[in-house]
Amino acid sequence: MVSYPELSAEQQSDLPELLKPASRLPAMFEDSTHELWLCKTVDGPKILKVCNHKSLKNSSFWQGMNGLFNLQFPESLGYMDVAYTLLSKHSPLAIPEPTAYQASVFVLSDFIQGQDVEASFVTAVMVEQLAEHLAALHHVKQKNWGALHQAKFSSQDWSTRLAQTLTGLIKLHPNELPSELVAKALKQALNSQIDDFVPAMIDLRWDQFLHQQGEISAVVDLDAFVFAPRALEFVMLEYLLNDSQAEIFKARYLKDHTMPDLSGVRIAYRLLLFLMNVLGEEDIDVWMASPTRFFTPVLV
Repeated sequence: MVSYPELSAEQQSDLPELLKPASRLPAMFEDSTHELWLCKTVDGPKILKVCNHKSLKNSSFWQGMNGLFNLQFPESLGYMDVAYTLLSKHSPLAIPEPTAYQASVFVLSDFIQGQDVEASFVTAVMVEQLAEHLAALHHVKQKNWGALHQAKFSSQDWSTRLAQTLTGLIKLHPNELPSELVAKALKQALNSQIDDFVPAMIDLRWDQFLHQQGEISAVVDLDAFVFAPRALEFVMLEYLLNDSQAEIFKARYLKDHTMPDLSGVRIAYRLLLFLMNVLGEEDIDVWMASPTRFFTPVLV
């Protein structure tokens, strides 16, 4: 009998039978927190994600996610059905359905055909699809925030927890950060007032999506979805999109929503994302100098 890699006999006792040994897939990053395997099973192809606890210990991203949102990753792997149910209901993109999962250990999901989206080959159609995807999710508003399966924090908690998370990550950062920048970020954090929270992917990157024939077909990594402020996702989008793509995105998004105002939170959110190492940038000056692509018109 062919066995699933990295899983005990008990853990795989109820999984669909493998037709052949699983194939290891290359990790996207050196510090990836999962090992990925393509599994050909009697129920069709599946993707097995096994948590790499060794790399997780040094992950500033998951320290930030757990500190701010109380996600409790990797225990949150035991709630993949919650993420799938919410996203598949509201997103126009395909979402991989989990077949089986165990907290802190693994997720086995349906395989979705497609290739990873590469930033250098993003088309205008893909940008519009990204805007449609986010616009659809941003209709799902609620007053509480945090993990999808346990969004227990109130809007009044956001500013305090954000400032506390920034302070904690700054202490863990290996390099000294400009004191003026830190002061501005903490001031913005403590002054931020958020009324509504939406499902948001905090590690929003093009490689989290698949495409077929030049169109986005699926979003495949559900681990870092939480209820968060819209503006946090838009600050991430300023790094993800170039100027022309930002205009395309904005035109499509405005059909469903107004734009969030980033002016009072941009510094705090940028510093948070830097400290969480979302894109791997190590130079704080380069990171903070990235163009500001979304502006809220001033009413006169």
